[in-house]
Amino acid sequence: MDEDVKALVATPVTKCSPDRSVTRIPLAAAAMAFVLGIAAGLTTPMTTGFWMIIGAVALAGAVGLSRMRHLHLAAMSAALVAVLAIGAVHVRFAYGSIDENHIATFTPNRSILATVRGHVVTAPKVIKSGLVGGYPRPDRTNFILDADSISAGGTWPEVSGLVRVSIDSTNTNLLPGQRVELIGTIGRFKEPDNPGQMDWSQYARRTRVFVQMSAPSDQGATVIDKAPLPWVTETFWRLRAATRQHLLACGDSDQGDLLGALILGERDPALRSLNDTMARAGIAHFISISGLHVGVFLWFVYFICSLMQFTPRRSAIIVLIVLGIYLMLAETRAPLLRAAIMATAFCISIITHRRYTSLNALAAAAIILLTIDPLQILSAGFQLSFAIVAGLIILHAPLQQFLFGRWLSQRGLMVFRSDQRVSRWIWFTLGNSVTGIIAMCLAAYLVAAPLVAFHFGLFSPYAPLLSILVFPLVLAVLVPGYIAIALAWPAPNLAASIRQIALAAADLLASAVQMLEHLPLLSIDLRPVGAIWTLLCYATITMVFFSQRVRFGRAMAAVMLIATIALGVHTQRTAEPPPPGSAQLDMLDVGAGQCVLLTSPSGQTHLIDAGTRSGSNLWPQVLKPFLRAQRLPTPAGAFISHANTDHYNALLGLVAQRRLNTIYLNDYFGRDDPLPEFDGKLMNLLVDRGVRIVRLRAGDEVQLEPDILVETLWPPASKPTGLSTNDRSLLLRITCGGRRILFPGDLSQAGQTALLASGIDIQADIFVLPHHGSWTKSLPKFLQAVSPKIVLQSASYSIDRRQTPSDEQQEFILNLRRDTKYLSTAKDGWIRLNFSKEGTIRTKTMRSPEN
Repeated sequence: MDEDVKALVATPVTKCSPDRSVTRIPLAAAAMAFVLGIAAGLTTPMTTGFWMIIGAVALAGAVGLSRMRHLHLAAMSAALVAVLAIGAVHVRFAYGSIDENHIATFTPNRSILATVRGHVVTAPKVIKSGLVGGYPRPDRTNFILDADSISAGGTWPEVSGLVRVSIDSTNTNLLPGQRVELIGTIGRFKEPDNPGQMDWSQYARRTRVFVQMSAPSDQGATVIDKAPLPWVTETFWRLRAATRQHLLACGDSDQGDLLGALILGERDPALRSLNDTMARAGIAHFISISGLHVGVFLWFVYFICSLMQFTPRRSAIIVLIVLGIYLMLAETRAPLLRAAIMATAFCISIITHRRYTSLNALAAAAIILLTIDPLQILSAGFQLSFAIVAGLIILHAPLQQFLFGRWLSQRGLMVFRSDQRVSRWIWFTLGNSVTGIIAMCLAAYLVAAPLVAFHFGLFSPYAPLLSILVFPLVLAVLVPGYIAIALAWPAPNLAASIRQIALAAADLLASAVQMLEHLPLLSIDLRPVGAIWTLLCYATITMVFFSQRVRFGRAMAAVMLIATIALGVHTQRTAEPPPPGSAQLDMLDVGAGQCVLLTSPSGQTHLIDAGTRSGSNLWPQVLKPFLRAQRLPTPAGAFISHANTDHYNALLGLVAQRRLNTIYLNDYFGRDDPLPEFDGKLMNLLVDRGVRIVRLRAGDEVQLEPDILVETLWPPASKPTGLSTNDRSLLLRITCGGRRILFPGDLSQAGQTALLASGIDIQADIFVLPHHGSWTKSLPKFLQAVSPKIVLQSASYSIDRRQTPSDEQQEFILNLRRDTKYLSTAKDGWIRLNFSKEGTIRTKTMRSPEN
């Protein structure tokens, strides 16, 4: 029985007991066919018409064959094929088409200025940004808008479709249901700029929200229809807001946010750090609404009904009513809806005195949710929720028998006297609970691990143990939290006192999670494992637990287990390193910043700057996914040109996970440069993690490998005064594969002029434009002195995109394009250069093939 409903009701009515017979789960086969049809519709090139024909033929065959008793199996097979075809047709319509007047058809790929009118669909959520990568970001208000008209050229055509809106202010005047007019930039979600990065365009297709809009301030949002909301809608939002306020009324904001996440499923960005830690520990499901939360909640409701001496049937009716109210208050996501549907089916079985089957209920939940939105099948949350529950239903009993079968058999022979009730309770009731929880946690871990590895590239070795240890703390938050909500209106003073217990438990839970950071190998990062390995894992788990029911099952299970391990080891191989005498250079598109990765023939990688000021968290969102997708090892060292955070803020996440051995800095970093809080945090972290710090000055050389030499050309060892932070940048020339690459950091006019006057040889084959391509009077002479064949620019704009370039700038751009091969991350995305030992250079970008 599913864990959601197992704790819900323990009733003596035998007619409502679960039926474990596979012959009584016809919906499971239909659900599997429906899921396979959706997958086929997404992955195969077959047209919608093809699937319609297949479905019609299969349905006609099923109807005809059903009249012949001896062909019932064939009729059932034809019916399943028809269901498969229906799934394929359904997803083709949902995924492959939009209305002619959809707002996406009026929106180009690049952002444009536009005015949009529509109704606010979701409750606006205020996002506290604070410092992001060392740079202050404005607080934002996010919500979904149902657009009805747009103006980008004077006319107001009617449109439809949803828009994801972000306003750069904390606008608390907007309410769901209001009709508003928004002025700002609008555009479609773009494809990723780097390998491995989150593909927001695919995410938009899955969620059917194709367009995003940004307003620079709350003045760009005007309420144009202040008509009162329908009383049902207004009551709904008022009740939800009052519940949210009730949870936040006591304690600090962090405690209230955690309490809201556990009870209502509201994912506040303030909990991102806590959520990341729990995800790496394999216990992130505790912080989001899932079947566990619904099971605890409904068990609590049923327990209250039992105390009031209600019959099981009346209790089930009350549970259904309370569940409906809870669904209105909580964030409705796939795990919550799945648990709610299964609990509803269980309650209905009690009310109608019908037999309940967990797999049937799970299959019904899958069919209902995928009928509403077939693209949910691509969601990791949807897959994990249904896979874990199916695993619990199928594997819980066999795993409990496998682990504790001998002990359970011996315990069955024990006899207790009437005065040994405590001993009997310990051996039987408590023993059943403990063994059941252990088996449940292990079953959930076994089923979830392949999907977690596939979607998130994580393996959490402590997850089963931590789940058992954290579970009591979660209960200590949920139970008093539910009681406090129930008593908020009839007994507000008592509710406030009980709420303090929930807040204290939430604080203890947060502290316990933070302590997990100190565990060695809390999580192991994995390279892409692939869908084949993931499916093989589930086939192997099934065969291992049910090998006794299949002829030669143990031998087959052993072979499949060996194959799974071998394929898993193969998937974790690193990429082939460059041949001896060559190297590979990757420049990532990080917007306003710079992040370059050098891969040597031995396979080692080194960073040359790693930072951005474009508002993203560079390490987890860009650099780490890139390393995983390209199967590259974690950087062994990093060269940081100067003390501007857009050149090093990715290092905090890298160093915090103890993944850097050596860092190379100029003589000013952390000494003579102004030391803001962010810089000081990095320096303290470097010392705390034992990272070797090497100071470089003009004349120093670092021999990374026999074929890779790093020369320092600037700043001078004399440390001249009067240089700005930018002009103190390390000027590095790296020789590899017979070619030289020049990295000038953010060297500005004063530094460039002084360097040219010194007569130092700065010639190179590849030149990275200084200060992200910013124009200076000395830049043409500087480029001439370098005399490169390839010029790279890491910036949020191309050098030829200036609105009003001067004549001198235009001449520089013409010469640059005429005399060199110019590549820019703003235009080309990720850039890769391969240097061969013969001296040839091959280039490849995110937007163009290798050449």
